[in-house]
Amino acid sequence: MSDRPTLRTVAAEAGVSHQTVSRVINGDRTVTDAVRDRVLVAMRTLDYRPSAGARALASGRTEVIGVVLPHNPGFAFSNDHLIRLVQGADQELTSRGYGLLLSTCEVADEPASAYRRFVQRRQVDGLLVEAGTGGESLPALRSAGYPTVVIGYTAEDLTCVHPDDEGGAYAVAQHLLALGHRRIGVVNGPRENRLAMAARLRGLHRALADAHRAVPDDLMEHGDFTAASGYAAAERLMAHPEPPTAIFAFNDGMALGALRWLREHKHALPADVSVAGFDDTEAADLVDPTLTSVNLHSVDVGRRAAQILLDLLDGRPPAQRENVMPSTLKVRASTAPPRAAG
Repeated sequence: MSDRPTLRTVAAEAGVSHQTVSRVINGDRTVTDAVRDRVLVAMRTLDYRPSAGARALASGRTEVIGVVLPHNPGFAFSNDHLIRLVQGADQELTSRGYGLLLSTCEVADEPASAYRRFVQRRQVDGLLVEAGTGGESLPALRSAGYPTVVIGYTAEDLTCVHPDDEGGAYAVAQHLLALGHRRIGVVNGPRENRLAMAARLRGLHRALADAHRAVPDDLMEHGDFTAASGYAAAERLMAHPEPPTAIFAFNDGMALGALRWLREHKHALPADVSVAGFDDTEAADLVDPTLTSVNLHSVDVGRRAAQILLDLLDGRPPAQRENVMPSTLKVRASTAPPRAAG
């Protein structure tokens, strides 16, 4: 026979009915403070832990939040920014008594598969959705009745939380201009519509416009956020008759690929070419030279998104739809004045 305490054991210890214990567990506000205190003391004395399943049945909640990363697992679990977002969300959810259910793409070219389990059956109380490549599935989630907060950008009428991508890119461009760089090569993200990349491009253009300059069309390349694509983009940029003296990649993966190409082709770094990235991943501090990048405070972004969603579930909607978190330029050894300016 199990010695594990039951609802009736707690009731006997507290001198109340088992129905009263159940009402305390489920947060019934009609229970007096004195009775609630007696029940809580009894629960602590007996080391009683109410069943999560029982609480869910009583409250109509699962006490689980879904986190959707619409990327294939290989990319999602190797991307430092995404891992930090989940870390921040999990910290906040755990502190408020919620669990986390993570969903990714089944295969790389089917972002909608990351949403399918939530649309088909109600497993969670609400969703945190990283914008990624799966924005087209957001209306389906809304139709399914899920309270949803987007981590990133969305054209939908949904609450979103994202870092200041435009401000971060503006800071990088200002930094490179102040060093004396006038030909700045850019490694943008994929050509399809990505609102975060558009924000970074706006920040770059704004900084150059303030300095009465522009990015020449022949110094804009596109990658897919991988180091291999940054490597190939650097090769194309450096093949120009007037190659850039600085390369600004819109994520650290592509920046690291550019650094590798430049090293392999005997360019002095950063004396010949400066390189800057974005996201400030762990690798930025480990590569040689260390990489100038923009810290997105990803853990804080994930935590804030979870706070907003849980407040929404508790009947406290956010003050504004779009919530912008600060970003910070981290200057390291990969950027310096060009030789001519020096």
